[in-house]
Amino acid sequence: MKKTYNHLIEKHKQKIPLTILIYFLSTFIIVRSFVYAWTYDYIPQISLIINETHIHHLNYGIFILAAVGYWLLVKDNNGNKFKIAKIYGIGLALALDEFGMWLYLENNYWIRASYDIIIITTTLLLNHIYFHNIWRKIFKEYMILAKKILNNFRKKKNIKLD
Repeated sequence: MKKTYNHLIEKHKQKIPLTILIYFLSTFIIVRSFVYAWTYDYIPQISLIINETHIHHLNYGIFILAAVGYWLLVKDNNGNKFKIAKIYGIGLALALDEFGMWLYLENNYWIRASYDIIIITTTLLLNHIYFHNIWRKIFKEYMILAKKILNNFRKKKNIKLD
């Protein structure tokens, strides 16, 4: 197990994104499992209803993401990175699981856009974990190219940005 972990994670030095990914996917799978179980009456539905308004779990996700953002901005978080990554992964999954609902403003939980955003987010996190150095080099090369183009444009147009 340690050898597999070392091969997959340790050598990539991306433990925080992996933690986010694990909690993101775990939360998504758990939430979807509960919703399927509620839909087919395997278990009773548990939900918060205030003044006849059903509070969807995307709201919990948004509040969690807001709290994590605040925590990161006002606290010294050097010792709490893994805790923050776990909470962030949970909040991200709760918010994005109902992405289709807030994208189209419809009360339809089964919209395909919700599945698509989970796949896109998972792909982005996996890219960050395994291809971080490649993307950083590509971005750096594009930035160098963009600066050269901008400098050439300024020289031809005699534009000064100072």
